Amino acid sequence: MGFYIHVPFCGSICSYCHFSRTADHQPVVRLRYVEAVLQEFELRWKSCPTLRGGRLLETAYVGGGTPSELEPELMERLLCGTVGRLSHDPDFELTCEANPESLTEEKARRWLAAGVNRISLGVQSLDENVLKLLGRDCQPETARRALALACNTFARVSADWIIGPGLNEEALLAELREALDLGVEHFSLYILELHQGTRLEESVRRGMVRLPADEQTERLYLAAVDYLAGQGIRQYEVSNFARPGAESRHNRNYWRRKPWLGLGPSAHGCYGPRRYGNISNLDQYCDSVEKGILPEGMIDPLDVSSRLLERIILALRTVEGVPLAWLQPGCLDLETGASEGLWLVENGHLKLKSQGFLVIDGIEELIQPHPAG
Repeated sequence: MGFYIHVPFCGSICSYCHFSRTADHQPVVRLRYVEAVLQEFELRWKSCPTLRGGRLLETAYVGGGTPSELEPELMERLLCGTVGRLSHDPDFELTCEANPESLTEEKARRWLAAGVNRISLGVQSLDENVLKLLGRDCQPETARRALALACNTFARVSADWIIGPGLNEEALLAELREALDLGVEHFSLYILELHQGTRLEESVRRGMVRLPADEQTERLYLAAVDYLAGQGIRQYEVSNFARPGAESRHNRNYWRRKPWLGLGPSAHGCYGPRRYGNISNLDQYCDSVEKGILPEGMIDPLDVSSRLLERIILALRTVEGVPLAWLQPGCLDLETGASEGLWLVENGHLKLKSQGFLVIDGIEELIQPHPAG
């Protein structure tokens, strides 16, 4: 099984971000949050047979928000009181996300001592103008120092980049080269999406920011895919690229529908036919667990057809693809899609190519599970 812990704190709010997070937090708020997560773990322990059954913890991921906003002692307490209480797989993977501006040498050292063996760094860009457009409170040199610190401290380092306004191909590939030279072996490339209610969406709506044309975005994405492949960094999922052996085991387990437990405000968990989502509001989340009540704001008992469709959609995100036997015959025009370069059919599997990943939402709308399951 896996663990996901959501840390809702940020130093500042990026203009494009729509996740559950807050930049309004004091030490007392961060302490209350950590204690609440530990209390939620106790409630989950009592109610979850998967936890009590002795299943080994294979992966854990601390995301956000910005986990590096937590003081080192609070991160140590958080990990010790959750991940540290369970038996681990021999090849246990523990990832923590960090932003360059809040990752320090002390935090990196103490995270490593606490068992963190993989770090995911939210770089997004090394161009000052692009960072400003994204509303990032970070300078390029700060990001470069953080990349160097991460690569010098942790055996496995992932870095996020965003493909959006202000980018050009030459600059993007040069930035990826910098990260490669420092030792980054895993990249997450995200195409910028507009979400209602964000500052970026408002800026675009008012004409203050202009997004690149779809054709330009596609060229940048495909150029990055080709460049990374030439450096031995292979695409293994829609947005993820790694050297062989450096893939995120935690993310791969999501795509394979392995069970995971989510802790913290807005965290989701899934095991068997049951999925839940925690309350997003931090105060309400803390109030709930302090009263001894599981902080679930959503419970989705997935029926058989929903689980079948989800299994297909998740498999479609990966380069291994989806078995044709899972699909209703005729739901996709296999020959046309192959001729257009969207996918290939190989060894009984439908496998999307990079061009297909760009239009995966449209492909998913056509998918229908095989009636036989």
